[in-house]
Amino acid sequence: MKTPFHKRRWKAPVIIVLALLMINSCDHSYLDAIDNMEDYTYEGIFAVPLVSSSLSINDLIDTDELGGIETDEENLIWLVYKGRVFSAPATEIFSLSEQQYNFTVEIPNPGSKNTFEVEEDFPWNPVGDETLSRIKFLSGNYHIELEADQLIADGYTIDVQFEILNSQAADSNPLSGQFSAIQPADINLEDAIIEFKNDTNSFSVLFTIEIGGTGNPDNAPYEISISQSMQQPAYDFIYGYFGQITFPVGNTEIELGLYKNANLAEVFFEAPNIEVISKNSFGAPMALVFHEFFASNNDDESIDINYQYQEDHWYVNSPDAPGDTAFTVELLDRSNTNIDEVMNIRPVSVYYDVSGQLNPEGDSSVENFIKHYSHMSIDVEVNLPLFGRVDNFELQDTLELSSIRDLPEEIEWMEIKLTMENGFPFEANVELYFVDENNQIFGALFGEPDPKNIIEAAPTDPVTMIVTENVKKDPIFISLSQDKIDDIRNAEGFILEVNFNTYNHELEQSVKILDNYRIGIEMGVRVKVKATLSDDD
Repeated sequence: MKTPFHKRRWKAPVIIVLALLMINSCDHSYLDAIDNMEDYTYEGIFAVPLVSSSLSINDLIDTDELGGIETDEENLIWLVYKGRVFSAPATEIFSLSEQQYNFTVEIPNPGSKNTFEVEEDFPWNPVGDETLSRIKFLSGNYHIELEADQLIADGYTIDVQFEILNSQAADSNPLSGQFSAIQPADINLEDAIIEFKNDTNSFSVLFTIEIGGTGNPDNAPYEISISQSMQQPAYDFIYGYFGQITFPVGNTEIELGLYKNANLAEVFFEAPNIEVISKNSFGAPMALVFHEFFASNNDDESIDINYQYQEDHWYVNSPDAPGDTAFTVELLDRSNTNIDEVMNIRPVSVYYDVSGQLNPEGDSSVENFIKHYSHMSIDVEVNLPLFGRVDNFELQDTLELSSIRDLPEEIEWMEIKLTMENGFPFEANVELYFVDENNQIFGALFGEPDPKNIIEAAPTDPVTMIVTENVKKDPIFISLSQDKIDDIRNAEGFILEVNFNTYNHELEQSVKILDNYRIGIEMGVRVKVKATLSDDD
């Protein structure tokens, strides 16, 4: 079970250059009151503590860029990238259409018989190849009316009582009512149940027709027309066989921020995986069809994600009873996919195009059910546990540090002192480059030929692959000469480059990054300022 973080986030590499943000011009206004004073050049060196902090992994990375962070029972940290493939309620997959059915009844001789019984089937026209056996309505209206113009013209009256057989209204009585030639009938279907005849997609209605009055029988036989309609029907639940409905699930992609700003890297994950998670409350066999499923990188290279158990369909579990939800987790890992090949291209996205199908085997003997609140959702998660090794993982980021360019002219030199105690099993080299208006690098903070080795890796146990002790490195002194300070002032922008390697990566030893690892940072700065004081100041 992975648990998500809910903590603040820092752009951690920026910590290294925070010292440059803390320098402000000296205020010499208190000397204004001194008159007739000869010009005097003042020189002073100041030491100021800037940072003393202990950072976790959640402080060190920006989860908006690199993905969500979760932990498991071991406190092992996972990068989790989630995407919703599909989410739809029942009515978007299966709905009821309005129904209309008309039929005629012949009245041979009203004078010899005044009451007639007629049983007529109301055929339900399906949207697809479904076969319905039972519907409980959420809402809707059953409307019925008749036409008997000649019968009425000859002086007769007509009244009809009706009952929908094998039905139940909200009050538990059969759905029934009465109508005539001048008064149609409407029945509210809310909470009503209608049972359908076996495999016919129809239900039966019993009509009792009563003819009254004295008319001229010379125009017999008479023909009356009865019109029925199901208006705006909506279901609470349905039983039956819904056919092989195919529905679009959708196409989208998951962005993987891990390699978004990475230039060079050999990263090996011990246990990467992709989970396809389905939540289904449709009471019908269901399957997914992945038409496309691939990963791509910053160089527009792509590779198909091949799943060795994949057939024409990926089957989704269905619930046993209305109101239940069935979960299906399809785990794609090293044992059944080419996920190592996928990770080798340093993917920045995973793309998928999926459709779904009810009753993929076409077995109409399987009874289906569906509730109006039934729901189908499909999520895809790319899970990267921080368990593995890294060789030359290089991150670059453009920084907007405009205040650095405003360093006061009185500064002659600066020296930053950095002390770090590292509990993480990785080392890091850091460089801050200065760029001109054409985004060309013309200088660097730490100097040539190599970036500064700021962080030394903490050792790990070769069996558990967990850090055994923290490493405290000797203080690092970063000197900024006047020329370096001038470069900073003249820079149009800055590029931060951080190069990571895990402990003993050259021996292919994997490590685990746990939630309780910390890195301690203490930073201070010494500044030499030189100012000329005169009676004009």
